[in-house]
Amino acid sequence: MEQVAEASDVTKASVYYYFKNKATLFTVSVSSMFQRITKQTEKLLQNSKGLKHRLYEVTLDHLKRPHIDFETLLQEATSSLTEDHIHEIREAEKAIHQALENVFKQAANNCEIVTTSPRLLAHTFSMVTMIRNKKELITELGGPEKTAKALVDLFWVGIGPN
Repeated sequence: MEQVAEASDVTKASVYYYFKNKATLFTVSVSSMFQRITKQTEKLLQNSKGLKHRLYEVTLDHLKRPHIDFETLLQEATSSLTEDHIHEIREAEKAIHQALENVFKQAANNCEIVTTSPRLLAHTFSMVTMIRNKKELITELGGPEKTAKALVDLFWVGIGPN
């Protein structure tokens, strides 16, 4: 809490005024991060271009942003978090998948893709973009733009119309 106070140029007491403990601060921070990611993802998905192009934009944006290995971070923090904290974080994470799921549903309804499970596509697409943790591979593929194109092309082959 002291580091947060110093970085925010406020007193430690001020931090404790808003956050009763480190677990609450962690939960609010991670949930806020997921809310920002969801808003940015929704913004990119609102584009009027085709789904494949929108997926490229989301992937490229994802690859260019600083990142953490969230699952490892959450596993390490779990012992300090309550069930309510974990639930709040998972609900914030779920909003990103819901945004993707809605776009996949719409694309399926418009016959832009063939799918039986928009939710599965949302989670699969999220996992595909996790390659951002592999800097050497991104460099090998020619940078974020080429990597984003390669990932979306790979993903699209399985969901594009026949």
